[in-house]
Amino acid sequence: MEWFLIGAALVAWLIYLGRKQRLAEEAPQRSRRTMQERSAPLSERTASPQQPWQDPRSRPGRRFTDGSNQWERRPVTASALVGDSGRLPKAPAKWIPSGEGVRVAGVSINSGMFYLGASFTGKSGAENWLVDPTCQVGSIRGDPEGRTLPYWPSYHSISPGARRTFLEWLAGGRNDPSIGIGYVFIFFYGLERRLFIDEARNEAPAMAAEVRRLLALHGENYSFKGYASKFLDVADLMADPDISRPALSPDLKSGYEMPLSVRLHLGRKLSSKLPFDSTDGLLWVLSLPDTQLRTPAARCFEELAELWHVRFTSRYPDGLKVNSPTTKIKIEYRAASGGFGGRVDLSDSELGPLPDVAAVSAPIDGLRDLLNACTDELAAYSRLLGKKPEAKGTVEAAFLLPKEILTSGSGTGAAALKRVDDLFGEHRIAGVKVTRLAQALGMEIPPKGKLGAGLCNQIGALMDKLDVGFEPDRRYGSRGLEADGYILLFKAKEGAPVDGESSAYAAARAVVEVAALAAVSDGRVEPSEFESIKADIRSFPGVGGVERGRLMAYASTLLRDPAAQQSAIKKLRNIGADARASAVRAAMSAVLADGHAAPDEVKFLERLYKALGYPVEDLYSALHRGEVALDEPVAVAPETRATGIPIPPQPQASRSGGVRIDHGRLERIKSETTAVSELLAGIFIEEEPPAPPPQLREPVAAEGKFAGLDGAHARLLSVLAESGELDRQAFEDEARKLRLLPDGAIETINEWGFDRFDEPIVDGDERISVAEHLRDKLQQARVEA
Repeated sequence: MEWFLIGAALVAWLIYLGRKQRLAEEAPQRSRRTMQERSAPLSERTASPQQPWQDPRSRPGRRFTDGSNQWERRPVTASALVGDSGRLPKAPAKWIPSGEGVRVAGVSINSGMFYLGASFTGKSGAENWLVDPTCQVGSIRGDPEGRTLPYWPSYHSISPGARRTFLEWLAGGRNDPSIGIGYVFIFFYGLERRLFIDEARNEAPAMAAEVRRLLALHGENYSFKGYASKFLDVADLMADPDISRPALSPDLKSGYEMPLSVRLHLGRKLSSKLPFDSTDGLLWVLSLPDTQLRTPAARCFEELAELWHVRFTSRYPDGLKVNSPTTKIKIEYRAASGGFGGRVDLSDSELGPLPDVAAVSAPIDGLRDLLNACTDELAAYSRLLGKKPEAKGTVEAAFLLPKEILTSGSGTGAAALKRVDDLFGEHRIAGVKVTRLAQALGMEIPPKGKLGAGLCNQIGALMDKLDVGFEPDRRYGSRGLEADGYILLFKAKEGAPVDGESSAYAAARAVVEVAALAAVSDGRVEPSEFESIKADIRSFPGVGGVERGRLMAYASTLLRDPAAQQSAIKKLRNIGADARASAVRAAMSAVLADGHAAPDEVKFLERLYKALGYPVEDLYSALHRGEVALDEPVAVAPETRATGIPIPPQPQASRSGGVRIDHGRLERIKSETTAVSELLAGIFIEEEPPAPPPQLREPVAAEGKFAGLDGAHARLLSVLAESGELDRQAFEDEARKLRLLPDGAIETINEWGFDRFDEPIVDGDERISVAEHLRDKLQQARVEA
């Protein structure tokens, strides 16, 4: 063991002697090289090779990612402050104010707002913000992206080429948005020191303005955004101690705590026991650290704020009352440079320490629900702007907005409403050409011909939001619009919606159609005929005031629009013999129900017979068989005089002195009239394939299973996915089979698509199709369900 130790010591001694001899041989060469470097100009010195640094933004460093433990900073050691000469710098440092020009390493810098010098006197901290003129600067720019900058960068620690980049960035007014974020932080460290160590409160507004400008250029960096936002909160407070409400912004939140400006404003309201108004509520929910704005809210923020005001005021008419917490606001600032910390005391003699709204949680869930509801209402509008950003401000986009904000202000919707109002003048009803209405709405339609179903439905949706109804409206059983046709407008809440498929309304609509066609069969309409039709409409059982108003508007369009008359008459003549006979019996029953036939009613029946192609002589026979008293003679056959035939005795009057009425027969006629009206309910609307009986339909969920989508919409999506594409009419037929409104079904399916795939599934107008790239995902979703 002893021999082993002696041998090891001998080997170590020999290695030491060899190294000492080699250093002695290299000393002259090293001395000459050092002298050459010191005699060379500063601009010609080159930096020794450095091991490249990894980009801090590409590594999971906290300062560049989540910002947790963001106040922990590694202090700059004395070795980091050593200049290239190997000794500590002695020249005093000074602040270069904004606008003052200096020259560093041949670079002229006129923008100021940084520290220049080798060291500080008096108060000091980590000098990572100090531009030391004794540090070596490369002759050319290096590393503009900041990839070699250390995790906590400082002017002393970066390479000479990086120093050249930093100085030229300063000289360029700090305007390069592509500069590495590390350079921005070095400059930002100096602003922190100036405000909190030098306490230059008079310069706070200028420094805040510069930070805001840098934030606009580099705000995509989460770390810089967090520090800059906190800096601005305190700088604004130091510049102006008066508390004011911050402006609304989709980027209001910063980091993991509420912005100080919001806490101060809401804290003042809590201290004064004032309720929060709509703007306060939106500020609160937007500034919460866990609030994540969805795409419609971020893309359409102005519309979101306007809709929020309407919904918030409706829910909280007297404002939102919040109980004040016992926790008070503590205002302090911890610098990004890590060299110091600053604390600002809130000294408000009137209010005292303010309550901290960040400690309140009770109403937050309700505000979040309200924010989500407003976001959902803007989904369709947002999708249009996502596809066509240039559509913003157009009528097409405006009418996708919720009704409450559509006509507010002076926007496109308000202008369209005014033009539509001008069509009415001082009346509540207006009859115009379809082309004129389209012009008022700012829509483009074909100059002639029938409008497509999608375009008709779009016009209907727009008018509903303007509280204007119209006829003919295909959504409620009428025919489609013609470009050169007639349309009757009437003011009604939400466009006077009705259940167009109810049996009572469908039967009443069929009777109106028959009566209107009979009234115009001779080419002209008497006022008494229209009054008779209106009287019939008022007497329909099971029909409310809104339905009666819409039926009267529909009758008016049939009487005034030749295109509507020709279309309806053509369909009427093409119905079967049994249906025509039923139409005649329905009209006869309506006339003879009171046992009395007025001249106008006889004329009505004559025109109806002509319209249906029946001989008028049959009408007169039917009138006599009906045992009804007529107000004037009716010619039933040519007069033939003969002699020798005695005049029959006058019939005896009944005891009551009038016409005897069989009340049982009358009730039977009324029942028959209702049944026939239901039979004719679908004659004058576009023909649709009959829906299969409920008992024959297979369960929808068995054919189209999509988790989160109800059975009818799942079945419709399955049909569309299997076919790939359907024309508009075929798609509407499939929707009606499932008792769905076509446009509403598209909206529901697309909403489900956004929840499932973050994008719409169905698209198209005249041709409805499923997005090609989503078909495999839909198949997978169906299997998973």
